[in-house]
Amino acid sequence: MINRTTQSLLGALGVLALALGVAEVHPPKGQAAASGASVRTAVQQTTLVCPPPVQGSSGTTQYSLAAPGGSGSAGGSGSASGTLTPLSAPIDGSATANTGGASPSASATSPSPSASAKGKAHASSSAKASASANAASPAAGSSAAPAPAASPIAQLTQLGGATTAKAPSGSNAPGMIATAGGALAPGFTVQQTTLSSKGLAGTGCSAPSTDFWFVGADTAKGTTAYLELSNAQDVNADADVQIYGANGEVDDTVASNINIPALGTSRMLLSSLVQPGNDGQNLAVHVLVRSGQVAAALHESQDGNGSDWIPATTLDSSAVIPGLPGDVQKFGLTVAVPGDTDADLKIQLASQNGWITPAGHETIHVKAGMVDYVDLSNVTHGQPGALRLTPSDPKQATPFVASVFASGHGDIAYLSGTAPLTRRGTVAGNQSGSSILLTAPNGAATVTVSSIGNGGSPTSKTVRITAGSTVAVQPQVPAGASTYAVTITPTSGGPVYAAREIGDKDGLTIQQIPDDGSTVLIPSVIQNPAILVQ
Repeated sequence: MINRTTQSLLGALGVLALALGVAEVHPPKGQAAASGASVRTAVQQTTLVCPPPVQGSSGTTQYSLAAPGGSGSAGGSGSASGTLTPLSAPIDGSATANTGGASPSASATSPSPSASAKGKAHASSSAKASASANAASPAAGSSAAPAPAASPIAQLTQLGGATTAKAPSGSNAPGMIATAGGALAPGFTVQQTTLSSKGLAGTGCSAPSTDFWFVGADTAKGTTAYLELSNAQDVNADADVQIYGANGEVDDTVASNINIPALGTSRMLLSSLVQPGNDGQNLAVHVLVRSGQVAAALHESQDGNGSDWIPATTLDSSAVIPGLPGDVQKFGLTVAVPGDTDADLKIQLASQNGWITPAGHETIHVKAGMVDYVDLSNVTHGQPGALRLTPSDPKQATPFVASVFASGHGDIAYLSGTAPLTRRGTVAGNQSGSSILLTAPNGAATVTVSSIGNGGSPTSKTVRITAGSTVAVQPQVPAGASTYAVTITPTSGGPVYAAREIGDKDGLTIQQIPDDGSTVLIPSVIQNPAILVQ
């Protein structure tokens, strides 16, 4: 007779045999499965968010979409299309951020951002309740974006193609959510460019995230800076904002538990997030998302000088800031050290002739928790370049964030520390006269610069960059194309840093070009039946 213990053991062995049988019938495929190596594959879905344009009542904004595709993308699953769809209109959070605001709502059109009137330690109960509710929601941390109810204003269906669309007119135009699936997802890129009485302002639409740094913003008289937090998810998000200046973190910041409505944007005047008397220049702004994911953007306008978006950056102990154009005569460097250790940094410029040390600006010392600014004047002397910041003592590496302010063409632009191209970068919205600025800081490199448009045949050229130098390249315009995108693909050497300048009679704007996210690395998975019996 078989007792119950024996029956249980036989049953377990039967289940194990069945499991092993399934694993044998459907084993991992390919060499990667045999070796346990990670696999790089084309992405199947891309979501980007464009901030509400700051265009005033008479400015115009153009969106440029590009889908360069990628290796293996033709066989991707899902809908092979890219769309651009409005979010709800931006909600002005300035007044409620200063007064404590009303209880946030889940509505995409009516919620008010809720923030503490006395900083993080005294957050309003309604804001805390919102943060707790968002943190408890299983969808709050999801990166998948639902399809908004609004109709798309642009659709792209051609692999290797580009198209454009105009934003609604007026000062209350909404942000946009851009999504692409299937073969069009790899490298899908959207550029937002605004022409107004303030000049040109441009930014690449970005993927939602949880941590952002912006360096070089002002709240002083004559400057207007807007922080815009856009939420492409169908649940509210919650964020804190820290502001650092020349004397350390700005006291009494009114920027705790800010609510960002589902499928909407909270727009805040930066000066409204600090108490009167704490206005300053060359500030560093840290956005830390507590629940959900958002796309953060910071726009600055200076009376009589121009306007543009300040690109986000990340903390690091060294930085390369590419894209300093040769036709601009004024530059300034802002460095912030939010930690508890001072930073001593070397300043170097990669010009057309290799690395040089700017006379009079060899180093910069920034105290812990503070921000410092250096007027670099005409540091490029008519040649395109890139700045490199490294520890004066490699044994004393301190994390910092940095940006460069540029003034020329009757306008302003901002650059920040960014990552090099490792696989491919894409920038959309190029115009006649656009320049691609390429820097190879460590060793000589070769890249392929290709152009794709909404008409005509794609064009390509090979560009070689000598070690420690920067070159400016005029991309070829595809025949018959009114707008076009450019891809930069490293082919040897490197690393390579890239940026795109648009500078003409209308103004100046510069966008740095990171990897376009055409592929994703799948972690290794190996066939190991022993796991089933542990």
